[in-house]
Amino acid sequence: MMDLRVSVVLLFVFLTGGYSLKCYMCISAQTGSCNAVEKTCGNGMYKCESKTIEQPIAGTAKVSITTKQCSATCEAGTQQLPNGRSITTQCCGTDLCNAADGVYKGSFLLLLSPLLFYFLFQ
Repeated sequence: MMDLRVSVVLLFVFLTGGYSLKCYMCISAQTGSCNAVEKTCGNGMYKCESKTIEQPIAGTAKVSITTKQCSATCEAGTQQLPNGRSITTQCCGTDLCNAADGVYKGSFLLLLSPLLFYFLFQ
C-alpha cells in the first residue's frame, strides 16, 4: 500500500513539470462583453488578468471595456482616476480562470484536494 502512495505522489510531481498556463484573451467593444479565445501563455507569464475600465457618460450611464490576457505580474484592485474612470483588475493563477467575475474554477479544485488525499491515504 505504501508503494501506491509513493507512486501517486511522484505522478503528481512529474505531471506538473513543464506546465504552461492557459488564459482567456480578448478586448471588448464598448458593450463590455468580449469573445474570449484560449491562449497558452508564454515564458514568464504566471497570471491570468481580467481588467475592466468604466467611463461614466451622460447621466447615470457608463461605457465599459474589458480586456483579458496573460500577465507576468498582476496587482488586483480598483483604481479611481481623476477623469472619473475606474479600472478594476482581477488576477488568478490557474488555467482559464479569467473567464468570469466571482469565484474561479481553481478554487473548487483547492477545496476538493484534501478530500482526494484523504481517500488515497486511508
